[in-house]
Amino acid sequence: MTYNHRVIMRTVSVILIFEGMAMLIPFICAVIYKETAPAAAFLLFSIACIVFGWTMFRTLRYYSLNIKTREGYFVVFISWITVCVIGALPYAYSDCGYSFVDSLFESFAGWSTTGAWVLDVNNMPKSLILWKSVCNWLGGMGIIVLTLSIFPILGIGGQRMANAEVPGPELEKFAAKIGETAKISYRIYIVLTIVELAMLLPSMSPYNALVNTLSSISTAGIVNIYGGVSLHFTPYIKTVLVFFSIVGSINFVTYFYLYTGKAKLALQSVEVRTYIGILASASLLVAIMLTLTGEHGSFLDALGNSVTQVVSFGSTSGFTVDNINTWPSTCKIVLIMVMIIGGCGFSTSGGIKVVRVVVFWKLIKRGGYRRIHPNSVKSIMIHGKPVSTENASSITVFLMLYFALYLFACLMLSLENQDMETTLSAVLGALTNNGTGFGMMYDGYYGMFSWAGKLFCSILMLAGRLEMYAIIVLFSRSFWNSDRARS
Repeated sequence: MTYNHRVIMRTVSVILIFEGMAMLIPFICAVIYKETAPAAAFLLFSIACIVFGWTMFRTLRYYSLNIKTREGYFVVFISWITVCVIGALPYAYSDCGYSFVDSLFESFAGWSTTGAWVLDVNNMPKSLILWKSVCNWLGGMGIIVLTLSIFPILGIGGQRMANAEVPGPELEKFAAKIGETAKISYRIYIVLTIVELAMLLPSMSPYNALVNTLSSISTAGIVNIYGGVSLHFTPYIKTVLVFFSIVGSINFVTYFYLYTGKAKLALQSVEVRTYIGILASASLLVAIMLTLTGEHGSFLDALGNSVTQVVSFGSTSGFTVDNINTWPSTCKIVLIMVMIIGGCGFSTSGGIKVVRVVVFWKLIKRGGYRRIHPNSVKSIMIHGKPVSTENASSITVFLMLYFALYLFACLMLSLENQDMETTLSAVLGALTNNGTGFGMMYDGYYGMFSWAGKLFCSILMLAGRLEMYAIIVLFSRSFWNSDRARS
């Protein structure tokens, strides 16, 4: 097996520098709130990451600027494992008594933007809560995309690395170079973050506003810090957070079109229109069922909670505003369906992605049509362009692989001997990066599992964030065989 190790290590070194710089944000928070042990941990690991990363970056030189497809997957996997493991260290060394496995779970949940937890937020230092939100924000767009946006020299092979990381069937380019595409993506992301923060500041403390902005725009959820954010009693805050959860789960290409004055192209997006239609239809159906079963007193009250909960599951933000365990089975099934579908491609959300569902539905319709007209030639069209056979086949394989992995994961997690509703919800919550489910999972708490179950769910969260292939290809013999891997 031969790899361009210097390209891989140089990329990892840049990511270490980023993570070290990111730790300075919760370090400042720890100093402000006089959290001595967390402050020392953040400062120590921040300096270590920056010094080690910078030394490795300056020492390594490229032998070749070429990077193969398998190297793209490998560097993404190594990079994400690195940031998740190092991201767990502040939890483990904050003198709060957290085990390393629990710290790893929190770090994986943070970077993968999964609304799951095993550490009680009410007893966690504020700097650690902010650190998890910072990880949410960075993980939402992707660490490789961040690297490409700032260091154009890593643009060699960058398209392959970005495609291995960014959710969605295909990474669309805004510009001729992937580095420019990454820069534009992060500019849009930063602007949206600033707008949400500005809208929350009048109604929340600066700390709560920052934490919830970073978590909601990245579709990682909402943080109810010491009762500071009560979605039941603050309609304005709930509306803002729900709105930006939708904003974060819409394809960022749409915002680029709006930014460049191509509003017509943005409005014609089949994926976005389908996504909004799914959320609207699901919300209406859930509201009707809640009203008919007497779960809520009035239709408007039911509609408010149904919209909020459907958006939470559809965007894979994973927060709850009601005891969804008491909701009718029909409502639960609807929430599971929108959670599996997820948001749009090239967004911060998880799930299968709406664009794949649209193409797959068209494939089913074409299959029925060709049964009636076997000699017909009918292409799958998206935005007036035919979907290639290769892409259609890739989407079909992805869907089969997705559900095969889900069934395998359910079998493995069933060894924990939890009830079926909790087991099925835990796997689905981790794989879709939603983090919430039903049974004991209704609030995203995974603490009932053993250390092995927590580690397994952590890997599932990472697999869901990287859309499986960056993990699954590692189990392929040809991936490690240099004679078979030619690209």
